[in-house]
Amino acid sequence: MTVEAFDIWTGDDIADEAGDRPWRPAGWADPAGPGIDVRTWPRSPRTGQPMIHCFTLWLPEAYRRRGPDLVAVSVFQWNDDCYFKEPLPEVEAAFAGRRVDVVQPDHPFWAELAESRRHPQLQLADDGVASLVAMVWLNETELNGPRVARPTAAPEFADGEAETMHLRQRYGVFGPLWLVTRDDPNAGVAPVPFPEDGGAYVDVPDRWDIFHDEHLGGSDMCPDGVREGLSPWYIEVNRLGGLSHGGDQDLALDLDARAFLGDLTSGVLIPEA
Repeated sequence: MTVEAFDIWTGDDIADEAGDRPWRPAGWADPAGPGIDVRTWPRSPRTGQPMIHCFTLWLPEAYRRRGPDLVAVSVFQWNDDCYFKEPLPEVEAAFAGRRVDVVQPDHPFWAELAESRRHPQLQLADDGVASLVAMVWLNETELNGPRVARPTAAPEFADGEAETMHLRQRYGVFGPLWLVTRDDPNAGVAPVPFPEDGGAYVDVPDRWDIFHDEHLGGSDMCPDGVREGLSPWYIEVNRLGGLSHGGDQDLALDLDARAFLGDLTSGVLIPEA
C-alpha cells in the first residue's frame, strides 16, 4: 500500500489551489454533524451539553486505524473550564434514566439527555486547557447519510461552561473539505523532534512555504517545534470548523492512539471499546 500525506483545504476554489496535484472531496467543516443516530451525539459527561461539531473528514485506507469499515472521523468540541469534575447530580440522574428534579423539567434538553447513549466508536478527551474534544469514527452509512443537527442545548450554562459560537464563527474556517496530495518525504513516518539523531523522519526547512498548515500525516507543522509521541497517522488542524486550543495553537489528533490528544489529556478519557 502506498502511503501519502495530504493537505486539508477548505472552500470552493480547490481546482485553483491544488494546481496539478491530485485532490478529492473529503468532508465538511460546519455545525451540522454526520448521519449518526442523534441519540449518540457526543455530550459533555459533566453537564450533558451536546458538543459542537467542528469537522468530518474522510480517511484514505492507510489512516483507517480502527478498521477498514471505519472510513472517516467527526471531531466535536465543548468549552468548559471544569471538564475534569464529576457529573452534575441532575445530569447523572438523567444519564441513569432517573427522574430529574430541575427548574425547567419540561425543557426538551432533559428528555433528549435521558435518551442519549454513547456512540460505539467514540473517543473523548480533554485538551489540558479548557475544553473537551470528541472523535467519532464513522462507517460509510454514517458518513454519507443525511447530516444531523445538534441536539437541544441545556436551558442554561453550568459554571465553567462558555458560549463560544460567536468566536467560532468569527475565527473558524468553514466549508467543504478536500484532501490534496502533498509531496512530503515524511508520509507514513512518525514525527520526531530531533531528526538529526537518525531515523526515517527528516526536517523540511521550507515546509511552511510548500505545505498547508492543516494536513493529514506527513511533516509536523507545529510552529512550536515537532511534537513527541505522535504516530504517522494523525490530523493536524487549527480553527477548522471553529476548533480551537489554548487561544490559537494548533492541535494534533492521533488516529492510532486511544489517548488521541496524547499527553495533553489529563482527566477525561473514554478509551476504545
